[in-house]
Amino acid sequence: MAAFIGCGGVRLTQATSLSNSDVSFVSNKSVLKRVSRRAVVPFTISATAVASSEIDWDAQGKEWEKSNADPVEILDKALEVFGNDLAIAFSGAEDVSVIEYASRTGKPFRVFALDTGRLHPETYRYYAEVEKHYGIKIEYTFPDSGEVEALVNEKGLFSFYEDGHQECCRIRKVRPLRKKLGTLRAWVTGQRKDQSPGTRNEVPTSQLDPAFQGMNNGPLIKFNPLANTTSFDVWAMLRIVEVPYNKLHEQGFISIGCEPCTKPVLPNQHEREGRWWWEEATQKECGLHKGNIGEDAVTKEKFDNKVRDLIASDTVVMFSKTTCSFCKELKALLSGLNLKFTDVQVDVIEDGASISDALLRLTKQDTVPNLFIGKKHIGTADETKKLHAEGKLIKILSNAGVSVKDAANAA
Repeated sequence: MAAFIGCGGVRLTQATSLSNSDVSFVSNKSVLKRVSRRAVVPFTISATAVASSEIDWDAQGKEWEKSNADPVEILDKALEVFGNDLAIAFSGAEDVSVIEYASRTGKPFRVFALDTGRLHPETYRYYAEVEKHYGIKIEYTFPDSGEVEALVNEKGLFSFYEDGHQECCRIRKVRPLRKKLGTLRAWVTGQRKDQSPGTRNEVPTSQLDPAFQGMNNGPLIKFNPLANTTSFDVWAMLRIVEVPYNKLHEQGFISIGCEPCTKPVLPNQHEREGRWWWEEATQKECGLHKGNIGEDAVTKEKFDNKVRDLIASDTVVMFSKTTCSFCKELKALLSGLNLKFTDVQVDVIEDGASISDALLRLTKQDTVPNLFIGKKHIGTADETKKLHAEGKLIKILSNAGVSVKDAANAA
């Protein structure tokens, strides 16, 4: 007989065949004691997943929220439908509770983590402890070494204190996540509404992911089984079940990310105040969960990322308009240097207006042409001609890996 067991009046998990000794009652509220979880069987071959195309996951999420569905119930259904094409995203913090709940379904499951290269030593040791505790192997995802090298060489190790964390997070977290999610049909997070009332108060229990695509550029389903729980609920369960936790929590850390961007919080401070503390509160998202901030933010993030991808598509990239005389001048200069370059004509390509808006947000330049070399913003035709006249353009090209000898001879 299945029995739901909870803490503080909120159902936290589901177990099977519980005896009276497994549950004690305090003030008419059940308190979860440690129970033997079913063995976690690792995947050896791709699991057979149930067809999911006929399920409206947005509607299902609303039903789960209405019924105050148990996280184990949500994860059990998710694993039943998606099998090996689903993985749990683990940050090395209290979202270990998602792994605990998944283990209680009795179904095999996958876990992945983003190793940004800037995590605390305690977090790396915690990953190893969680692997041993649950008998699993975490799948680690890493950023592109070339992109990290270019960022650090250009701006240093701590540029985010000066110009915001988004660029670093995009390279070290968002792009690796996008790559990983492109191998899946569904993923699970530990997001909760109470984590950040300004940015996460609309987190649904399940949804069609509005920010990322899944396998073969197909739809991706996102599960947030803890959406309607609170930090109190989570920690009550972790303590009672004796789940291992990151030792940083003993030092006052609640929300844990990269070492340079995370600090302990004081009593009565909100947990997100320990993340990117030098920035405005509504900006305290790294981009992994932009899809839960609102439709307008999702659209902006989509086109911001599209522009970034276009900038990264070639060593020399110019944004232009077909009728722009200044654009023609810059093209003549680049062609005269015998340079191969990509010309993105914003008045011709699809969604050109949105791309222009994104370009303005990213560069603060509201005119074309807009030139990038080695993903570095150069600017207008006049700014480029000035750099060329001063002999600096050749150096910029050389640093970006362009054959300066050919360019210099052509000049």
